[in-house]
Amino acid sequence: MSPHDFKPVMHPAGFDEPLARILGEVRTGHWFSMAELLAASGGDRRLRCTRIALLAQVAAASNAVDEWVAERPYDPDAVAMAARVAVERACKAVANGMAQAQSLGRRAAELCAEAAAMDPGDPVPYLGRLALAAGFGERIEGPDSCPVPGPWHAFRDLWRIDPANREGCHRMLAAVGGGAGPSPAGAQLFASSIVSSVGLSGLSPLQLLPLYALVVAYEYRKAQNDGLAHLLWSTDAARTEMARGWNWFTSTGKDDWLVVDLSHLAHALVVGGRSDLAADVFDALGPYGSNKPWSVVSATGDAVEEFVRARSTALSAAARRSNPSGRQRAGP
Repeated sequence: MSPHDFKPVMHPAGFDEPLARILGEVRTGHWFSMAELLAASGGDRRLRCTRIALLAQVAAASNAVDEWVAERPYDPDAVAMAARVAVERACKAVANGMAQAQSLGRRAAELCAEAAAMDPGDPVPYLGRLALAAGFGERIEGPDSCPVPGPWHAFRDLWRIDPANREGCHRMLAAVGGGAGPSPAGAQLFASSIVSSVGLSGLSPLQLLPLYALVVAYEYRKAQNDGLAHLLWSTDAARTEMARGWNWFTSTGKDDWLVVDLSHLAHALVVGGRSDLAADVFDALGPYGSNKPWSVVSATGDAVEEFVRARSTALSAAARRSNPSGRQRAGP
């Protein structure tokens, strides 16, 4: 098959096939498979947080979680899911200017408090509080390391429970970089402050956060009709972040990867002039792709078309620069 004929699987569950299999059931109001899946997550906090985030988006449109809580009112997973679903509904209401947004927000905050009391070490209720604070526009001045407005109270509470939580940091990136007055510089400063945090593991997916901030900056400049926006990825600073991302990629494995993270790294390597390295990332992606960053960087907004084009470029570059000795290619 020609690389141009490749069509990626753009499913929000990405590599998590067990999650992908049950989303249809959740969408139609069934909760039992959801309960089994979260129970099977065991002590993997990152996996559980990732699964709950997507499950809540889907379950918010059904009564699946309501029925689960009615059946098992003392199940910590059920209560945590109820809190995240309530947060999803409240944030959607405020985004759409609905009259009941404030009452839904108060109820969501109550459910987050209940979930936190039931399992004090669980980051999920604190992620819910952060999502609420961001959704309802809380903006206070940040610390000296990142003096940009955002929902810092909720973020600090989360950090105390689960330092360097991936979803939390990405929510903060969106909050400080977006809103009514977009601040790409704020997003880049926040990302820089996170990757320079004392104790942040080189294996953390947050090593890629500055690449997300570059996409935020590109989207802003694109909206300003800046024809030179693409040069963001040709700077020394951008190359430093590509190298950071490449080091993370070559030091981790599939259990550490999310499709959206690999997509941001692959894109950065292609536009940054290292398509040969991007080929390895596309190989790791296998049949999967994500909507972002491809929809943002595409001239037409077509994520699939942009993904396929970048992948084809990367595979061609890798073929031209193949290393017969089989040794790993040097990073950016």
